[in-house]
Amino acid sequence: MPNDELAKRRWLAIPSDFRKKLENNVFCSNCGETTIVDYEVDSVNHDIILKGYCKKCNGEVARVIN
Repeated sequence: MPNDELAKRRWLAIPSDFRKKLENNVFCSNCGETTIVDYEVDSVNHDIILKGYCKKCNGEVARVIN
């Protein structure tokens, strides 16, 4: 199974209310705490990584979940 598919399965295994909290608690270097939007799910060293954009300024942001 490709790495990104496994990461998506692991991400979707997290309860939706907790996933929402993680999406709404991302750091943006321009805005501080923000929400990640239009993100892709990946994995590195068994960590789930969300790569997307800041809801406020549209800058690139990422969230690592281990």
